Amino acid sequence: MEHQQTAHDHPTAPAIDTGSLIAKVAPLASVMVIAALGTSLVNVILPAVAKEFDVAMSSVQWVTLAFLLSSTILIVPVGRWADTLGRARVLRLGLGVFVLAALLASIAPSLGVLIAARAVQGAGAAAMLSLPVTLVRETVAKGHMGRAMGMIGASMATGMALGPALGGLLAASALGWHGTVFLFVPLGVASWLLLRKLPAAGAVVLQPKSMDITELSLLAAVLAGYAVALTLTPGGWLGTAGLLLLVALGLLAWVRVEKRAVAPLVDLERLRELGIFRGLAMNFCGSLIMMTFTIIPPFYLTLGLGLDLGWMGLAMAVGPVAAILTGVPAGRWVDRWGATRMTIVGLAAMTVAALGFAVLIPLWGVIGFLVSAVVLTPGNQMFMAGNNTAIMSRAGAEQQGAVSAMLTLARNLGFITATAVMALIFNLAVEGADGPSGATLGMSASFGLATIVGIFAVSLAWSRRSIAVDPGK
Repeated sequence: MEHQQTAHDHPTAPAIDTGSLIAKVAPLASVMVIAALGTSLVNVILPAVAKEFDVAMSSVQWVTLAFLLSSTILIVPVGRWADTLGRARVLRLGLGVFVLAALLASIAPSLGVLIAARAVQGAGAAAMLSLPVTLVRETVAKGHMGRAMGMIGASMATGMALGPALGGLLAASALGWHGTVFLFVPLGVASWLLLRKLPAAGAVVLQPKSMDITELSLLAAVLAGYAVALTLTPGGWLGTAGLLLLVALGLLAWVRVEKRAVAPLVDLERLRELGIFRGLAMNFCGSLIMMTFTIIPPFYLTLGLGLDLGWMGLAMAVGPVAAILTGVPAGRWVDRWGATRMTIVGLAAMTVAALGFAVLIPLWGVIGFLVSAVVLTPGNQMFMAGNNTAIMSRAGAEQQGAVSAMLTLARNLGFITATAVMALIFNLAVEGADGPSGATLGMSASFGLATIVGIFAVSLAWSRRSIAVDPGK
């Protein structure tokens, strides 16, 4: 059962010095930008990688898949390790691993080395994607969490939306794909230096807890099987369906093991008591919509409208600009009007934007794309600030890392699902219709499905509101 509405739904926050808040959140926001770029930027350079190593696109997909798999599999364990070893310490370690792996990837002499480096980079990204949210909870006063979460949400969305734009511009320059990947090294070093100033509250060391290898192995197998089934579709549709059935059985087995464990990897009963499952489902839906925006429009803009990589990058940059401008105000709106309300408004805006991509593209072309992008990214800021605040406010100090990891896990599953399903829909449309019309049809079909997902997410948010409202208000 969902908990009743928290203080964040009717907040009365004291004044805060904006400069002080930015100083606390900026190091964590920088980590989120880099981690998000690690997810979104590399997709653009895959054709160049395939050409250099003379491999098929089905093989080069593992550059992305390896990153997503390792980061997704390790997210929950990283949350546990952070709760026991110190969250700031684990975050710094993760960032260090990410930077070293980026250096190796930039000089990779073969596709195998590049894939291995990306897998290691994903392991570091697991900490970078999940821990900034919980460290905000530790370093920022409760009454100002909404504004802080707005900054974190803005950084995540900016990194996701900026990736295709920045990747397109850099890949088209003299830097090539090697220089594009190397960009993570100076960015990561700068962020690591900022993290050295993280307040001591972020380095709390808790009592260590045992971790059952059976739980971790089952979870890894389930997540890896899900990712492989949707991304590589082994054995065609029949093989994919069979693998997904095995994944479902594995998930049931993992849940059973978790319920019987003395020190479960994920305390499912506690999460149920906290009432965050709807929030996790909404995080999955919102991430799926945003990943659709990340992977489909670059192909539409180049194939459907004939833009070169430079103009495509400029068109894609509209989303990040809107995200930067609205991230902090979105957090303020959460502090003023409540997390639940802003979650609903944000999801509604994202759904309207997805519908705009589906309907306006055939009518207005690039203008329809730009209008929809300007609606989508601010909506995502409001949704992320509201949903993250609502979820993290309900978790106690001892569960911050685990709950934050579950948020990131839901987001990564949304990324994997969008990467596979939306790309499949777009490719089917392109194959079924010749020329630009196929790309336009694929764009509309992909975002048509995203619209349905958005409507479902809004219904979840509304049902949470009906349960969470304090009857005494």
